[in-house]
Amino acid sequence: MSLLSQARDLRQQAAANHHPAPVLAVDREETLIIPTSAGEVKVYVHWPLMPAHHLIINFHGSGFIFPINDWDRLFCQTLSYRTHAAVFDVDYPLAPEHPFPQPLEASYTVIEEIHQRYPLFGAPTLIGHSAGGNLIIGSQLLALHRQTDLAQRLILDYPVLDLDTSPEKKPFPDGAANVISPETAHLFNHFYRQNQAPGNALISPIFASTDDLREFPATSILTADHDTLMNEAETFGQQLVAAGTQVTCRRYPDSLHGFTVDETGAYEQAINDMTRTILADWRA
Repeated sequence: MSLLSQARDLRQQAAANHHPAPVLAVDREETLIIPTSAGEVKVYVHWPLMPAHHLIINFHGSGFIFPINDWDRLFCQTLSYRTHAAVFDVDYPLAPEHPFPQPLEASYTVIEEIHQRYPLFGAPTLIGHSAGGNLIIGSQLLALHRQTDLAQRLILDYPVLDLDTSPEKKPFPDGAANVISPETAHLFNHFYRQNQAPGNALISPIFASTDDLREFPATSILTADHDTLMNEAETFGQQLVAAGTQVTCRRYPDSLHGFTVDETGAYEQAINDMTRTILADWRA
């Protein structure tokens, strides 16, 4: 079976098991279309009902293959309502149709374009969930290399940071395999990286060197204690500390991968922590 056929099967399974998210009327929405090297990218903008004072760019979780959905929309609406920020939700290109580096280059372009279109907001906060966390780290590594504008802060929400290590060799805490099995995680990784050589920090940020990470933006990391990705995210936090980055890392109890967007486990505490961090940065 081809990669595309396998991805379509997984997408159909996810759609069949999807439970609709609640609909809120707490913001004003619009859609931007931003051209990139991987084609046009839709960005769903959530404007607060009062004047916005900050800019957040959100990259949803996807296993690199799933499209944006109504739970991502609900997360962005909630964050816009709580922080009074404009939240830009990026519908980035998906694998396997768009393998590395296409989603990363498109994400970098979108971040740069949004920042340039709305200069009065200053440097944005970037939030990345799972695969989205991988992409926003890569965007900032590219920005450092290309000497372009950096984000004010990254918020990494249960990010996937090691696509080189076989998922079967990673720890699977109780319940983790019920969310993403080792076999499915292996497919996600293969869809995105395909035939790329190992050791590339733009694919697996866990392999970034201290020199790669110097001048990296302030970073907040959220991990779930029942997530197989917990260890690599917390290890990356230690690497950022070694490079001199301001880092906060919080592990949330009784929580699984996807908990902040799925509204399970300790999601209320996590959303509160994100809100406080964003507001503190704005007031600083």
